Parts: sequence; structure tokens; C-alpha cells
Amino acid sequence: MTQAEECFLFSLNSWQTHSMLAKKNRMKMSRGFLTILSALSIAVLALTWSMQAQSQHAMHGMSDMDDVSVVTMPANDAVLANSPDHVMLEFEDEITLVKLALKDPAGKLIDINFRFDPTPGKQFMHMLPELEQIDFYNVEWAFLDAEGMLVKGNFYFSFGEDAQPPSQYLEQMEMDMNMPMAPDYRLL
Repeated sequence: MTQAEECFLFSLNSWQTHSMLAKKNRMKMSRGFLTILSALSIAVLALTWSMQAQSQHAMHGMSDMDDVSVVTMPANDAVLANSPDHVMLEFEDEITLVKLALKDPAGKLIDINFRFDPTPGKQFMHMLPELEQIDFYNVEWAFLDAEGMLVKGNFYFSFGEDAQPPSQYLEQMEMDMNMPMAPDYRLL
């Protein structure tokens, strides 16, 4: 083989190697680009679905108690000496109460034997079973107003000798949830 042929084969081999490396780099770049594009697409879809869910709630006439005037017994954040024997809700307008639930701090339902009554009213009183002393209780309620809009709300109470206002427990729980977690470097 002549020196010119060797030179030609060397340059052809170099060109093929260069071409293969360039192709691999383009593939790596396109994979990276596709990964970023996929992540952006997922984020856009998640945002769209979230907005759809919020608009569906608005379409179904669900609302929190922004414009609702309600008096409760016990009052929200009340600290009582003893376990209450009933809860009372009093509204400005006639409503249809569709939910009345009692929950412990972990969100576990406590059976209070609430049954739906389609009769509209302004004042609702419901007997409670004997309650054990825990940090606090959450009373959740919901009603249908005259236009058929579902409105929901809640209030908290605690009782007993060493009881604290529920808001103190709730603030501590929120702080605990928002506390940044430090990574355990022993696991790395």
C-alpha cells in the first residue's frame, strides 16, 4: 500500500470516527432535550388539570364560609371546663344542613350519629356522646343555601383542666409541617 493510500484510509477512518462521535453527541443532546421537553409537558398538563379541578369546584357551586354568618356553640377556638353535651349552629338565613362531623386532631371521625334532614332551618343543635379529653376537636359542617350552593366550614374546641386553645395546637402542627427536613448524610 502506498503512502497516499494509507493517508487516504487514515483520513477516511478519522472522518468515520468523527462522524460517529458527532452522531452520539447529537443523540445525547436530543435525549437531554427530550427529557426537558417531557418534564415541561408534564408540568403544563399538571397545571392545566389543577386549574380544571378548581374550575369544576366553582361550577358545582362549592364554597368555603367566606360570606356566611354563623354562630357556634362552643365558639371557635373555645376552651371549656367540661366536655360539651351538644353543638349548635345558628345561621342568618334558612339553610339545609347536609353535613355535621366531629373529628379528632388526626382527622379520625367520631360517630355523633348525624342524619341528614331535608327540612331547612336557621338553628341546628346536635347531641354529642361523652368525649374523652384530647388536644382538641374539629367540628366540620356543610349546607345547601337557597340557590343550591354547597357551603362548608368548621370550628374547633377543647376542654379540660389543662386544655389549651386549639389554635395553639394548630399553629404548632403547621410549623411542624413547614419545618425543612435535614437530609441524613449517613444514607448517602
